[in-house]
Amino acid sequence: MIPDINLIPNHERKQQGSRLLYILLGIITLLLLSLLVWQYFSARAEIAELQKEETNLIAQRDQLLGDTANLQPNNQGSLEQSLQFIETVSYPVSLLINEIQGLQPSNSYLRNYNFNPDSVSISIDFETLSDVSTYISRLSNSAYFTDGQVLSITNSGLGEELGTENETNFDVIPRQSVEITLLINETYLATGGVQ
Repeated sequence: MIPDINLIPNHERKQQGSRLLYILLGIITLLLLSLLVWQYFSARAEIAELQKEETNLIAQRDQLLGDTANLQPNNQGSLEQSLQFIETVSYPVSLLINEIQGLQPSNSYLRNYNFNPDSVSISIDFETLSDVSTYISRLSNSAYFTDGQVLSITNSGLGEELGTENETNFDVIPRQSVEITLLINETYLATGGVQ
């Protein structure tokens, strides 16, 4: 009987598979390295371009700052001169607010006020139209104001709901919303008014 002895090792196929794996890993590594090198050089080119643009923008900014410095007048005045100008133009609003609130009848509400250079616009809520007329007559007799103009009177009930037109709710009091423009007596206010 002849023994079956195979002296050729079976390692050749495994070595061929591992060689193929190493070749693929090498190709992938080279591709990744080439991608990183390409990104590096493109980023450097963008940085150089942005630096040029930055220097151009800085030069433009400096030129515009120089132009604005040339356009501004050299004599702008001191802080004291500015304060004196403001004091001559402005007026004390607290006196006007005190007068507006002091003349209000009871159960009225000052909703809004707006000061203009020569007038005051106010929005007030009243309970009745007679309160509105009383307040207007008080304002016309006030020394702080030369004239009062009623812009609008709107009747509105507080807490009104839609769909309850036929029902009467005695807990809700209707209000008269009035918008008034008052012309300021600047000479009386400049003297300080009633102190």
